[in-house]
Amino acid sequence: MAISLVGAPRGLRILLPVSFVIVVLVLVGLYHSTGQLETSQLLKTISSNIHGGGQQQEEDDIPRRPSNTHSPPKYKPTSTLAVPAVTDPFPLLATSTATPPPIPPYNVPKPGLHRNYGLSYMPPLFIGFTRQWPMLLQCVTSYLTAGWPPESIYVVENTGVQNSNTDGQLTLQNPFYLNHTTLTRLGVNVLQTPVLLTFSQLQNFFISTATSRQWPYYFYSHQDVLVMSFEDGPDTIRRPGDRDWFFYDDQEKADILRPAAAGQKGYRTIYENCLRELNQTLEHEKRWAFRWFQYDHLTLVNRAALDAVGGWDSLMPYYGSDCDMNARLEMDGWTMRHRRVGIINDVSTVMEDLAALYRDPEVVPKFIDPNPIPEEELDKVERPHEDESSSKDDSTENDAATGEEKEPEEQPPEESTEKSEEAPTEKLAEKREARSSRSSGGSGIAQAMDYFRALLRVADDMGAYKYRSDNSARNSWQGSQHGGVGEPYYYNADGFGKSFWILAEAGREVFRQKWGHRDCDLVKETALQLDDQWRVEKDWEDAPKES
Repeated sequence: MAISLVGAPRGLRILLPVSFVIVVLVLVGLYHSTGQLETSQLLKTISSNIHGGGQQQEEDDIPRRPSNTHSPPKYKPTSTLAVPAVTDPFPLLATSTATPPPIPPYNVPKPGLHRNYGLSYMPPLFIGFTRQWPMLLQCVTSYLTAGWPPESIYVVENTGVQNSNTDGQLTLQNPFYLNHTTLTRLGVNVLQTPVLLTFSQLQNFFISTATSRQWPYYFYSHQDVLVMSFEDGPDTIRRPGDRDWFFYDDQEKADILRPAAAGQKGYRTIYENCLRELNQTLEHEKRWAFRWFQYDHLTLVNRAALDAVGGWDSLMPYYGSDCDMNARLEMDGWTMRHRRVGIINDVSTVMEDLAALYRDPEVVPKFIDPNPIPEEELDKVERPHEDESSSKDDSTENDAATGEEKEPEEQPPEESTEKSEEAPTEKLAEKREARSSRSSGGSGIAQAMDYFRALLRVADDMGAYKYRSDNSARNSWQGSQHGGVGEPYYYNADGFGKSFWILAEAGREVFRQKWGHRDCDLVKETALQLDDQWRVEKDWEDAPKES
């Protein structure tokens, strides 16, 4: 039935159309504010019901691998080698309220010791870490108990897991696990690389950090070392990683090879010997680059030398990178020398309880292998392709190929020129010294030396164990952890190891192409000069191919 306004009052004939227009405008506004969203959701729901059989929206948004008729992939055989679970080597620090025990009183760093050697700042010690937390913890505690001040140690977390460790998201069985809380309790600093770096990139990261903080000199250490001071006086054992030491004169040789024992006048810790070495190097030589204390297991670095030759070649990720760096430095007139400052063992095993390094009388020093391999299996361990003239003394994932270095000629002396300043650290050292003195309890230096000798025997056995099979077992510890499945940034442990060796061999090939020479010692074996990089033909003949 039609509605007619004919004959209606004039006001009503005007009011009704206006009201209708207002109602329409209101409905349009409601549609744009709320109705459009509901309508859009309604259309999506209808589409979902038509195409997905009523499945949930969340499931529809997940990309799926399309089904096809291809045969399933063929999987590699599963390793039958039983890998034991990783255990915490320092149970004393495992509780939330624990504090580390005092170090031997004679190894407590003296306040302001660096100033006694003409240094305006405490030279930092960088320790790079990628895998195997127990090895790192052993390394750090060995430096601390040997007398290295914790505030000058910088652990560089190079795991590539972003903040997973700082947020406590990884477990002990994960190869990339690192306990920030424990390191904080030990008093050391922790730096974090933004992404996973190779050995060469990590070395350049050290340079960058030292530059930004105005440190002209610094130390770096591998994580698979166990260090000690000359607590028992002269040490005549030649360990697998040792080289022929360099001495400036006979008097210095006698002083270094016949050090005073702990408790005797003139006793120096490995830290004090490193400060003394930096001081003497600045006095004796002008153009110096490295001071190696067991090749590069512990190294003193002159940043200016590395800057002069353009830093480490980042395109040589691992093996070969040090051969390249050493050659460029020597070609440019910078010296590198093997010097002795303490006892260093290159190890692949971990002490069962690291409280032994603190000389806990309740702990008997002994070590365990994190990845025991039956002797009959050693020959089957995957080994890197080694250059015949290179000796492999490095062992972390940040490894670099080593080689025999020519001893360069001495250079005229130069005065120290460092100008950096640092905040006072005497209060920290004084607290450590007081705490250690209170806890020494008058046990006697003789008893302390008996324990140290037992500890040193175990450390030497650990070093010999690593080299027990002519390099076959040296790197086995790197693959000893296989946990972490499902945790953030998980990476297959076997795949990581294989990728490492692929990159290592690629770096060796870059070295060969860059210098036209296959072996490490370019200065001794060739007439190459610094500007010959990437400009020369290869100097070897390829073996004929078998027909």
